[in-house]
Amino acid sequence: MSQIFQSHGGKSKQATAPFSPALAAAQPAPGDISADEQGDFGYLVPPLDAPDNYLPVGTGTVDELDELGNLMIDQSLGNNVDATADSNLPPVLTYWGQFLDHELTARTDRESSLTSITNPHPPNAPSTIEAQLKNARTPRFDLDSVYGGVPLGTGVSTDVSTLMFGMRHPVHQEKMRVGTAHGAGPLPDGLDPHRDLPRYGQVQAEVREAALRLAEASMPSEDFQKFSDNLDGRALIGDMRNDENLIVAQFHLSFLRFHNRVVDFLNANNAGWIADYHSAKTLTRLHYQWLIIEGYLKQVCDPDVVDRILDNRASHFFKFRAECDDRQQQRRLGNALPLEFSVAAYRFGHTMVRNVYDYNSNFGRPGNGILPNAPFDQIFAFTGGGGFRGLPRVPENWVIDWSRFVGTNPHDSSDGEPARVARRIDTELAPPLGSMVNEANDETDLAVKGLFKHLARRNLRRGYNLKLPTGQAAHSYLKQHGAVNSDPITDVGSLFDAKPGLQSFLRNSNSRLHERTPLWFYCLAEAENAGGNRLGELGSWIVASTFIGVLLSDPESALTNGFTPDQSPLRMPDGTPIDTIAKWMQFALVME
Repeated sequence: MSQIFQSHGGKSKQATAPFSPALAAAQPAPGDISADEQGDFGYLVPPLDAPDNYLPVGTGTVDELDELGNLMIDQSLGNNVDATADSNLPPVLTYWGQFLDHELTARTDRESSLTSITNPHPPNAPSTIEAQLKNARTPRFDLDSVYGGVPLGTGVSTDVSTLMFGMRHPVHQEKMRVGTAHGAGPLPDGLDPHRDLPRYGQVQAEVREAALRLAEASMPSEDFQKFSDNLDGRALIGDMRNDENLIVAQFHLSFLRFHNRVVDFLNANNAGWIADYHSAKTLTRLHYQWLIIEGYLKQVCDPDVVDRILDNRASHFFKFRAECDDRQQQRRLGNALPLEFSVAAYRFGHTMVRNVYDYNSNFGRPGNGILPNAPFDQIFAFTGGGGFRGLPRVPENWVIDWSRFVGTNPHDSSDGEPARVARRIDTELAPPLGSMVNEANDETDLAVKGLFKHLARRNLRRGYNLKLPTGQAAHSYLKQHGAVNSDPITDVGSLFDAKPGLQSFLRNSNSRLHERTPLWFYCLAEAENAGGNRLGELGSWIVASTFIGVLLSDPESALTNGFTPDQSPLRMPDGTPIDTIAKWMQFALVME
């Protein structure tokens, strides 16, 4: 097993121990707390000696992927101009999706000998990737990013345990620790100021010292020095990636607050549950898992596809796992997640990101606040990774107003300000994703730096280097095996009559990208062709089958046990169950 620094770019120092097929907890990345089982990655489309199933190998292909990535981000628009039309999806789904990704997978977005996007040499063989690339997250929606994962076992040191228990309230151990926003401006609502993630600057010395020892053991010296210098502002959470932007950080906070509210609710009501840590964790997890399907999956995916997978109990997903086990033989862990999911289909959320947000009354409507909107770069600046612009923690005026994100208080963009919806799922990304502010800032090679800062180029290169099948190959395989009903799009260029430049590039590429299309781009094109308000059939199937299969694999999940909010002891003040994301936020007391 290995230790890695989990973020979306750059290099890491790895300490590798002999592999064991037995499930065991691995020490988390420095700065992270989640101690997780190792997991497999595998291919939905079995690795075949069929060249047309893959992009051609060579520097020419890489160059054309870079050009395609550049076409996906029109940076001439400027960072404060939304590039494409709005969807009808609430913007919370963009960042809920990011949270879910961090729950399930780690390592496919990192530089390593297997995943390198800077290596000019041909990619590794699929069999090598399946055998050697291991997931650093538990393949379950178990909220390890919130609670810290596996508390005991091989690989879990005393320091890891110290960090995990440090996430809990220092006095009321049944509750989770939360942080308090810095009083640098007015709160956007009438709720309490405990609206930040817990940070090392607010915890006891032994927790800080444990974090530093773990970081020093697994980071290069220059990275450790930076980690140490910025420790006070770093979040004390299971996965540091959930503090990379302010919206996902505030979303993570809602889980800590929800857990604590469960404890208070059980104390105040004779619900038949003990008001302790384990009860609160169980109820938080069950409500979250139910909302994954009913509040998230059925909005971003084709609901007919979701229902079909539910009806057949994700049979094709379990067939995929069985086939991976057969190919892996003695190296199998039995809990594989599809690379087609992690590296391609589930990266659709990148296209939903807005350049600017109607964030709260200070940075959004009605226009009498500090700024008329929240620019994308500020969403990254007011985090631990962005340094809070010199402040010790999130200022009160940057606490999110969730009513503007969950669909309860909609507003169109007729006044020239951003609508309270996500952007369409399509083949265009917001301009700031072409020059991401917190990525590769220490990189001295300007070409490498530009690559890591450009999300579209990075995604396309990662799919190529991890030897993903083309969109057409994946679609054909799943159609042949009865997983999807539609026919493959044999010429993706035909979808872009309104974009003649993109159409011409695809059809005239030496790599024949119009008929051998990178899977990520194929799923986005399919969604764009369907109107951009949800994924198409192929993208929907890959995402939904993975989510539902993961839930059904967990004997304690809400789906396995048929849990619904009606069965929960928790209730809103009006007696109704917590069955929407808006009610989740209100119950957690992070939204009025």
